[in-house]
Amino acid sequence: MQVPVFITEFLSSLPPYIADWVWLAFLIIGFSLFFTAFYFRHRARQLSKAIMALYDINDGVKQDALDFFDHSWSILHSVGCVKLHANIDWFGERKNVVRGLKKPIKEAYSKSYAINRDDMRFQMVFELSREAYSRQSVASLVIRTFISILEEDLILKQSEILASQKRLERYQLFVQHEIKNIAQFIQLLAEQVKLVETDQAKVKLVDRISDALPAMSQRARKTIDNLQQPLGEMYEKSVYKLEDLIKDVVQMFALEANVLGEASTNLPRFMLIEVFKNILGNYRDHASSERLNIQIRQDSLSEFMEIRIQSRETSGREFNSERMFEPFWTTSESGMGLGLFLARELLKQFNGEIEFFHHKKDGVFGFHISVVGIQD
Repeated sequence: MQVPVFITEFLSSLPPYIADWVWLAFLIIGFSLFFTAFYFRHRARQLSKAIMALYDINDGVKQDALDFFDHSWSILHSVGCVKLHANIDWFGERKNVVRGLKKPIKEAYSKSYAINRDDMRFQMVFELSREAYSRQSVASLVIRTFISILEEDLILKQSEILASQKRLERYQLFVQHEIKNIAQFIQLLAEQVKLVETDQAKVKLVDRISDALPAMSQRARKTIDNLQQPLGEMYEKSVYKLEDLIKDVVQMFALEANVLGEASTNLPRFMLIEVFKNILGNYRDHASSERLNIQIRQDSLSEFMEIRIQSRETSGREFNSERMFEPFWTTSESGMGLGLFLARELLKQFNGEIEFFHHKKDGVFGFHISVVGIQD
């Protein structure tokens, strides 16, 4: 590159030793500008690469918040995050996660973030090196992108659940509509029977009924099959034995189980049947465990019931305990992933709780249920 004439003239007018120093200053400034531009270009590339990697991970896991969280640590670590401590509450299941250095370092700076969406909560503390702590550092920008993507995934999950609830509401309206149509058909039929007087009219009425009944019978059968229990049972308050109810569900699913202990309850029978159908159905769908042991205990003073359902894993499969109660998540080819979620929601109506446990040492796993058995 040619040096401008005015600079050459200026330098030639200076004493030789001063001109040399000025040339050196120009060289230093030039190198400084070059390395500064190189540094910022390197930072921009590093930032772009890290952010694109986060979006690629999220696309790869199909916007699943938990999977995105699990797969993103390598990106966060590469930009200067030395440790991540997170407390995750996922539809009632709590999980503590620590990534990175196990021992604290002296010059670590912390940044905390919290994301809450209904039953999905993340509380995270990032420990950063001194260079990465600056608000405009690559690490800070990447972490903010990570938080933004995670929050978008939770919003997406929330919208999926709301959409499913809307579908269930529409299904309920459909059932109500079908019941109304069947009732109107019966009422119309009764009115026509009253008007029939001659034998010829009776023959015509029977012919019309023969044509209409098969379709109406099919609609009625479909509606009945979708109604699991009579609505009257919802309001029953009679006391019954819990062990008998559980044995009925065990027999319904053809499971091998030892039912020990006893308890009395007046909770709606249909509700507890649904709770245990949804729980024990998992053992039927994943036939890779030993005989079930179901233990029932009731406090005679407080009438507090505890039910422990456990077995021993025989296939060595891994359990995603934090996902057990997540709606629409399942490892079963035939399931919808709603069973355990519905069991927990039903128990919540009576201040009951359910927890999953897994002892990796001996392979024992199962569910612990607690609820007050006698309620007003």
